[in-house]
Amino acid sequence: MISVLFNWLYIFIITFLIGLGFFRLLSVFLKRQLSFSFFSLILCGVAVTTVYTQFLSLFCKIGALANLLLILLCIAAFIAYPRSFYLQYLKKLKNTFFCWNGLLYIGLILFIAFCTSRGTIHTDTSLYHAQAVRWYEEYGVVKGLGNLQWHFAYNSSYFAFAALFSLKFLCGQSLHCTTGFIAIVLILWSVYRLRGFFTRTRHMTDMCCIGILFYTLVNLTGCVSPASDYATMYMALYLIARWCDTIEHDPGDIDAFSLLSVFSVYVMTLKLSTGLLVLLVIFPLVCLIRSRRTKDIFIYLALGLLTAAPFLIRNVIISGWLVYPFAAIDLFQFDWKMPVRYVNIDSSTIKVWARCLYDPSLIDMPFYKWLPIWWEAQERYSQMLILTNVLAFVLDGALLLHKIAAKAKPCWNTVLINLCTFMCIAAWLFLAPFIRYGLAFLIAAPMISVGMWLETWQKEYETDSFYKLFSGCVIFAMFFVLSPYWEHYFVDDIVFIKQNLTQPCYICQKNYDTSPMEEYDMNGITIYCPKEGQITGYDYFPASSYDYMIRTTELRGNSLKDGFRSLERE
Repeated sequence: MISVLFNWLYIFIITFLIGLGFFRLLSVFLKRQLSFSFFSLILCGVAVTTVYTQFLSLFCKIGALANLLLILLCIAAFIAYPRSFYLQYLKKLKNTFFCWNGLLYIGLILFIAFCTSRGTIHTDTSLYHAQAVRWYEEYGVVKGLGNLQWHFAYNSSYFAFAALFSLKFLCGQSLHCTTGFIAIVLILWSVYRLRGFFTRTRHMTDMCCIGILFYTLVNLTGCVSPASDYATMYMALYLIARWCDTIEHDPGDIDAFSLLSVFSVYVMTLKLSTGLLVLLVIFPLVCLIRSRRTKDIFIYLALGLLTAAPFLIRNVIISGWLVYPFAAIDLFQFDWKMPVRYVNIDSSTIKVWARCLYDPSLIDMPFYKWLPIWWEAQERYSQMLILTNVLAFVLDGALLLHKIAAKAKPCWNTVLINLCTFMCIAAWLFLAPFIRYGLAFLIAAPMISVGMWLETWQKEYETDSFYKLFSGCVIFAMFFVLSPYWEHYFVDDIVFIKQNLTQPCYICQKNYDTSPMEEYDMNGITIYCPKEGQITGYDYFPASSYDYMIRTTELRGNSLKDGFRSLERE
């Protein structure tokens, strides 16, 4: 637990200063001073350091050198601001923590550190996340890595961030505290933001903050795991909440919307399932075109391309495909390119398992046939969450009709964020409906709807009696239907806390899971594979969960640096 707190302190200092440096540099390019909040700096720093690490991984491993270069950048950012600037921030931090509210914040930090020091290692972390982090630490990137195990080709940029701050070269243990760090930053932002709930008349952001806290309840036992799903859902929820916050408090701040659009590209590199959030760029783009701010368009477009570039380059290096596992985009013919058969099997496997069919030959089963099978396979509390989203859609329809009847002018930006959220839910349902893949959107959609309803509830119209009765009943039904979901996880979390109070993790963090391994020889290099099951963990390296992939793969040279290629030919 102590190691977690020190790791968080280091991550906080780095991301804060990198965020400052980014805003300083962007202000120079735009030739105007940008406004930013404390939490915006940290989340911006997280995104920038992730992109930095991905670029650096193309040339070297991620370890002491990567951290040293980052520290030098932080020193440059620190020098760029006057001493009085930092004194103001220190004063704000002092006033925030040295008060009664500060006790709550400190308690939350210690509590999430407790959860991050122990807990449940995600199944996929034992399957490939830990190995992916170690590939960053040992080599940065190698060609054709996906041939050794196709999960490595998923290439979530989150593993770059996790590897950068694992500090294995310093601690002797690869720390995995980044999920907990993201969680505590967003928890503190949400709690801080909710202080003024009863003094405000607009509540979309407030409800999204409650959604972040709700997701924390769901994910509390997983803070110890550097799982791409967790980081992606947190960041997607933050993006939606910040977009709503800007709508409510500064709807004319096009720079803020433009930066959030760039942030949506970063979220997409965490997991492709969030890709439709990139459609948020429509609003700032239209505004910039109307105001003829051509230079700004090119700057923000360049930032978006810069964010996506290392992700796409690493895709090509690791798998030979620009976007894995989508075989429709076939642009390259490298010798390390993963066979199209692998791509199609992996893509089909993801879909059929998410649909609870478990047989790739059923990939073409019509929607109306597999939907009932999938629905029956869901836990009751998950079914209730999905029904809550159906009710949210009904509530949105009632809100729309109410505004039309009241002849109220629509906020197109609000329409856009609602549309993007529901489009993400639709894409999740049709492509890969694992609950954890779309949980951010399944939480955000009802929260946004309730937030909009709270605003209209406070306004009086002559013809609003039926609307208030109907919408009030929908809200009650949403709360009633959703209650089994939060109740389930609340009980789970209480049990988790009780069971882990005596775990010896108060100084050092719990390590990755592992399992007994078999050794396979590949041109004089040992490759590990689990004797039973698929858990590879972190300690045995390099490892693959599938012995048949080891047998159908060869080294491209005499060392791991040369990468891998498949023995199968197209």
